[in-house]
Amino acid sequence: MVGAGRRRTPGSSAGRNASSVPGERASWKARGDDAVVFGPGDELSMTVCAWVAFLMLFYVYLGYFLLLKAIARNKRCDEDDAREEEMEPWRWPRVSVLLTVYNEEDKIKKRIENILSCRYPRGLLEVLVASDGSTDGTDSYVRALGDKRVRLYRPEKRVGKTDTQNQAVAGTDSEIIVFTDADTTFDPGFIEEIVRPFRQKDVGGVDGHLLFTRCDGAVSESQGFYWSLELRIRSLESCLGWLAVGSGACLAVRKSIFRPMVSTVGEDCLVPLDVVRQGYRMIHARNAIAYDRMPSDSRREFRTRVRMTLRNWQGTWMYPDLLNPVRHPGTAFALWSHKLLRWMSPLFLLLWIGSGLPLLAYGEGVAAIPGWLALVFSGAAVMGWLVQKSSLDVPAVGFAYSFCLANLGMAVGVIRALSGRQITTYR
Repeated sequence: MVGAGRRRTPGSSAGRNASSVPGERASWKARGDDAVVFGPGDELSMTVCAWVAFLMLFYVYLGYFLLLKAIARNKRCDEDDAREEEMEPWRWPRVSVLLTVYNEEDKIKKRIENILSCRYPRGLLEVLVASDGSTDGTDSYVRALGDKRVRLYRPEKRVGKTDTQNQAVAGTDSEIIVFTDADTTFDPGFIEEIVRPFRQKDVGGVDGHLLFTRCDGAVSESQGFYWSLELRIRSLESCLGWLAVGSGACLAVRKSIFRPMVSTVGEDCLVPLDVVRQGYRMIHARNAIAYDRMPSDSRREFRTRVRMTLRNWQGTWMYPDLLNPVRHPGTAFALWSHKLLRWMSPLFLLLWIGSGLPLLAYGEGVAAIPGWLALVFSGAAVMGWLVQKSSLDVPAVGFAYSFCLANLGMAVGVIRALSGRQITTYR
C-alpha cells in the first residue's frame, strides 16, 4: 500500500541498519520505539503516486486544453463556415424559449422583457414559461400579460424541473427549443446567433456562450478564471466535432430530435449527449452570448457543485456507448478528459497532497518536487479559507481555496451519485 511503512522495534535489524550504515541517508527519524520506518520501496511508491496524481490534475485542468489547441491549430471551425451565408427572413425557424421557473416573481418581468427584446423575425418567437408549481405571483404575472408571444405552462402538481420541461416541450410546435432560466440575460443578438448554426442539417444542438458577470469575493474571481478556460475548451471541442456538453442557461435543440429526459438529470447533460448519440453535431456558438452571475458565496458554490456533479455523473453513465473509444473515438476522448476525469480530480488531489507532503521528510531532488508543490498549494488553500470572509483580495490564495472547494463539492456529488441519491426538485 502506498505510504506503508515498517514499524521499528527495539533491536530490530531495520532499526540498526537505518542508522549504522556509513554514508546512508536515514529514511526515518528517531521517534521512540514506535517510529515508522520508510524503506526505499515506500519512498519510490509515494514518489510515483504523487507525480502521477499531480500530472493527472495538470492534464485535466490545463493539459487537455493545450492538447486540443494543438490538434485544432490548423482547423477552421464549422461555425464560421455557417456564417458565410445569411439566412433569408422566411427561412428563420419558429423558436420557443423555454423559461423554467419556480417562485421567480421578482425576476420574471425583467426576464421576459429581455427575451422579447432580442432580435428575431416577428411572429416566429414565443416565450414558453414552464412553472413547476410556483406558489408566489409568478404565474399570475404571466397570465396578466396578455401578450400572445408569452405562454404559460403549469403541471397539475409539482413534478420537478426536468419533467416540467418534458411536458412543456411536448406541447409546442416550434422547430427550435431554447432552454434558459430566470437568472440569465440574453445579449440582443443571442437568439439569432444560437439559431444560425441550425442552417446545417447535421447540427442538432447549439450551446450558447455563457459569460459570468463580476461578483465580489475570491470564489467568484477564481471560478471566473476556471469558466474562461471551460469556454475555450468547448470552442475547441466544437471545432473538432467532439462537443457533448452544454449550459442549461443557453442551450438550443431541434424539436424533431428532442427526446423526453430522465427526471433526475438536467438538460445541460442529457440534451447534448442525446444529440450526439442520434448522429447529429453539437456546436458551441461563440456569438450567442448570454450572461449570468457567478456565486460569490462559498456555501452556494458548494451546493451547486454537489448538485451538478451528482446529476451529471448519473446522466453521463446513461450513455456508455458514447464513452466507448472504439465506437465514438473523438467524443469518448472528450467526455473522459473533459468530464469524467475532472469529476475524479478530488481523488487525484487527495493522492497528490497525501503522498507529496510525507516526501518532504525524506525525499530528495525530483522526488521532493511534488511535496513542495503540495505544501505551497495546501498553505495557499488554508490562507484562502482564512481570508475568504474578509475584505482582503488575494487572488492566488483565493484560487487555491476555490479549487479545493470545487473539488470537495465534486467529491460529495460523486459519492452521493454512487450511493444512489437522486434529485428531481430543487430551488
